Amino acid sequence: MKTLELGSYLEGVQARKATLSRDSAVLAIEACRNGGARRTASKRAGLARAEARAKAAGVKPVPSNY
Repeated sequence: MKTLELGSYLEGVQARKATLSRDSAVLAIEACRNGGARRTASKRAGLARAEARAKAAGVKPVPSNY
């Protein structure tokens, strides 16, 4: 078993993020989402129900395309 120090591990993660990102800024999650054009009817209905439940609970819904 290999033991890792958290500080050095997190430094490595940050270095990899900087290498992979454009202009040292990680892309926003919303920019990576697909358009939802090929979703099934059941998936669309599930996303709509999840959004309705979140709004009813007073929680910001997760962005989704349906």
